[in-house]
Amino acid sequence: MSDEIFDAAVIGGGPIGGFTALQIAKAGFRVAVIEEHIAPGEPVQCAGLISPRCLDIADFCRHTVLGEMKGADIHSPAGKPLSIGGDRVQALVIDRAAFDRAIIEHAIDSGAVFISGCRVKDIERGPVQSVALPGKTLKARLIIGADGARSVSGRSLGLGNPERILNGFTADVAGLDIEQDRVKVFFGRNLAPNFFAWMIPAGDVTRVGLCVRDAEVPVHAYFKKLFREGPAAGMLSEGRILGKHSGIIPLGTLEKTFTEGGMVVGDAAGQVKATSGGGIYPGLVCAGLCAKTATEALGEDNLSEGSLAVYQEAWTRNIGDELKKAMMMHRIFSNMDDRELEDVFGMLSNPDILDTVNRVGDIDYPSRLGWLLLRKEPGFLRYAGKFLRHGILDL
Repeated sequence: MSDEIFDAAVIGGGPIGGFTALQIAKAGFRVAVIEEHIAPGEPVQCAGLISPRCLDIADFCRHTVLGEMKGADIHSPAGKPLSIGGDRVQALVIDRAAFDRAIIEHAIDSGAVFISGCRVKDIERGPVQSVALPGKTLKARLIIGADGARSVSGRSLGLGNPERILNGFTADVAGLDIEQDRVKVFFGRNLAPNFFAWMIPAGDVTRVGLCVRDAEVPVHAYFKKLFREGPAAGMLSEGRILGKHSGIIPLGTLEKTFTEGGMVVGDAAGQVKATSGGGIYPGLVCAGLCAKTATEALGEDNLSEGSLAVYQEAWTRNIGDELKKAMMMHRIFSNMDDRELEDVFGMLSNPDILDTVNRVGDIDYPSRLGWLLLRKEPGFLRYAGKFLRHGILDL
């Protein structure tokens, strides 16, 4: 590595790190993206389901869309189905590897340097940050950590890691005959403790997977159960597994996402919707705000903690409240057993409630629906009430 000093080093070449680097490079600053894997987007560690708002931010990724989802068939622990959705597009299925590549390619075209196949070993703090890579050192004025839930940069910067981790397992399955514009979701403590399982049509294959938290057995054991037990088993009986993937998802935003000479963004900052595990939309929003703070600080040659605090203020004001509410909703869900989940499914089956879900439901802003449901069906207070009484959940 030469003696060149970059203006910024982004640790992690996923979509969030790539988009952050893209914006910094477009502003005319010298930025390096350091990615531990050889190619962006590989291995795939995501179900590849995003909200349409993501393409409002990254319009150049539209070619990666494989399908449009207009609703979901949700199955209770006892296997009772509940169909939600309507005519409007609720979510998009993407080729995740192509999505990541498109962002990195745009960053490179804008002047970013992409360094692949390099795992960051440590970051030495100072007026100029030193990033220790295998056999070499990269120097940068500013460090931006976008290296996932167990972020090396987050620890090195003294910012820590998110409070909870979901373990996920997914596979591409061929030979399934399911509707191409609807997602299938499965709940149950025996099936996916503290979260849920899914089937997402993606052209020639269906993405089948689940996440679990604090489970008694490894996540892949629960994945095998999908093919043997419950309503998913019948749908999967003719399926052929083509490839398997695993990954982790953080839950709970960091209390602090900045320090002198450094910031963290995306999964490294816990900027993930705890209700769905989706991190692309909130991550892209926060990446834009992180890049804006970075370019202003670099332009003023002021990378002090006070200067970079603007980033935390910006993302907290924009999407932080929604992420906090989503985390509280996850905590409520995590405290419910299968009997209570069946009770909730029963209330959701009310035609008036279902109509409200279909009209107002939003995968990026679920709390907007939460307040309306509490007003329409007081029974939901049995589960949310203790949070409301203590002023924790201000829906």
